[in-house]
Amino acid sequence: MGPIDKENKDLRRSLHLLASKVERNEAILRSFFEMELRLLSCSNLAELLDLILIEFKEYFHLTAVNLILLDPESAARSLLEDYIPPEPGHSLRFVNNQRLLKTLFPSVKLRTGELSAQLKSIAFPSTPYILSSALLPLIRHNCLIGSLHLGSNDPARYSEHFDYDYVGHLASVIAVCIENCINQQNLKRLSIIDMLTKVNNRRAFDQEIIKELSRASRLKTPLSCLFIDLDYFKLVNDNFGHQVGDKVLSSVGLLLKKSLRKTDFVARYGGEEFAVLLPNCDSDKAVEIGDQLRTKILHLVLHNNDNTPFRVSASIGASSCSYGSFAFDDLAAQAHALLKAADEAVYLAKEKGRNRIEFRPLPNMKPELFSQLNNDLRSL
Repeated sequence: MGPIDKENKDLRRSLHLLASKVERNEAILRSFFEMELRLLSCSNLAELLDLILIEFKEYFHLTAVNLILLDPESAARSLLEDYIPPEPGHSLRFVNNQRLLKTLFPSVKLRTGELSAQLKSIAFPSTPYILSSALLPLIRHNCLIGSLHLGSNDPARYSEHFDYDYVGHLASVIAVCIENCINQQNLKRLSIIDMLTKVNNRRAFDQEIIKELSRASRLKTPLSCLFIDLDYFKLVNDNFGHQVGDKVLSSVGLLLKKSLRKTDFVARYGGEEFAVLLPNCDSDKAVEIGDQLRTKILHLVLHNNDNTPFRVSASIGASSCSYGSFAFDDLAAQAHALLKAADEAVYLAKEKGRNRIEFRPLPNMKPELFSQLNNDLRSL
């Protein structure tokens, strides 16, 4: 083989290697772009975390994916009460300050390669056989808000040959998505939560009752409603002041949240009145639950500004609708009938001496009553 032939052969090999590298880079860029679109389309924090902690692992052929988030005010944790990460306590961790994050990133730069035993125990506490990794700082507004750890049991996976521009860009996208999900969800939460009692507000309840009636109608299951009105609450405000009154409402709201099922829905309906929806709960069970709540409220020990203990009682009204009692295609009219019956039951409980529960069945849904209900709804 002559010098020219050898030179041509070397040139063809170089071109082939260059073409292969371009093709590989295009494939990498395409995969990162597809993942970026999926990240940006996430509508809530739990969905975003599943994508990062579960799907990243399969999509990028990784051994472990872990995440640490700075959450000093529990803004993220409050949105994830029912969320279960793939490895609880390991794959997702929250910190209240930046101390641990600064241990991982003393210069706030991406770290790659094999980690020291100390850093590996921090970044991958449940996966000690990680042989190479990329630790990505998550930064927003020049603040280190978290750390994403991509780990592999291939020692050559993260080395000088890896193109880290893609990974660095992905880290920026993830940081933006985390911040956006937390902000948007908290903003939405503020619009449906009563800020004093931390239970749902009336607006949220009015939306939820339509959803639950639709579900009950579809599944042919009962739906019950409780109205809980604190007795003589005006005297609490008059005698102890509105701050103590606020503490009473907060304590009752917390008690209701802790006492009910996750499928139940509790809201502050107005003033000292709470409303509760009990899905898949018939009238007998609703009265039983309502009486249990009444007893718990009565036994709740509260304190005034002088730390003197006192108690409050509640009058509770209950109503229920079963599949057979669904009289209207109009769910708003059905909701109005259910709420009106529960409200009338509260007044009956107060007339009979307070600190009791009364049940009021739905009225007979005759056509003329249907017209009256629609008139009532229009007048609200």
